Amino acid sequence: MSKSQVLEDIFEVQEKDPDGKKFDKVSRIKARSDLYEMDLVLDINVDVFPVEVGDKLVICLANTLNLDGTPSSATFDASFVSGKRTLMDNFDYVMHGKVFKFKDNSSSGQLKADVYVSYGGLLMQLTGDPKRLEDLDVDQNIYLLVRKV
Repeated sequence: MSKSQVLEDIFEVQEKDPDGKKFDKVSRIKARSDLYEMDLVLDINVDVFPVEVGDKLVICLANTLNLDGTPSSATFDASFVSGKRTLMDNFDYVMHGKVFKFKDNSSSGQLKADVYVSYGGLLMQLTGDPKRLEDLDVDQNIYLLVRKV
């Protein structure tokens, strides 16, 4: 993991549209990671990045796209089209959003936390060990980067 990355793990898609398909180009996936034993619910534009049950996805959360860890510009930056290498070069699907909720989800002696992020209306819920999620704060801007294994 680079300085810019908050979390990186491999998730296996276990369900796609478990409550039925609500939108033509968007699917909700449920996935589970083995390394950090996290659960993920994610709305994804399947018109741009098709995903099926059984797919393994590398999911990365980063607070900047710059490989050296310096903050990304809050607005469009022409360096993205100028050939400057960024974290996006290693992934196929990227979204920018904001953490809007952090909730304790501990039960039966297991410490768990839920982090909720909105990517312009596409939502993500990440459930796991609070120590793995401690670098995420409410109102924090965050990038989600995805590629298939």
